[in-house]
Amino acid sequence: MLEATNTKEAIVSILDVIQESPIWLNKITDSLLILVRSIENENRQFLLEKSLDEQVIDLFVKLKTEYYNYKDLTQYNY
Repeated sequence: MLEATNTKEAIVSILDVIQESPIWLNKITDSLLILVRSIENENRQFLLEKSLDEQVIDLFVKLKTEYYNYKDLTQYNY
């Protein structure tokens, strides 16, 4: 999961996560994510760029939250 400080970086991070398709991605039921995952690779970036910045940022926050939840659950604490 890549870090992001603006919408363009968030789009790159979202596309990277979708490309990797980790198991924790199945827990997110955001409509934008479902739509982006269901279309062809070459149209994903276009759709995210045309979406509202708030929607993209909200999706990035959901992905990041679920990523850290999964990381916390699977990491061994010594």
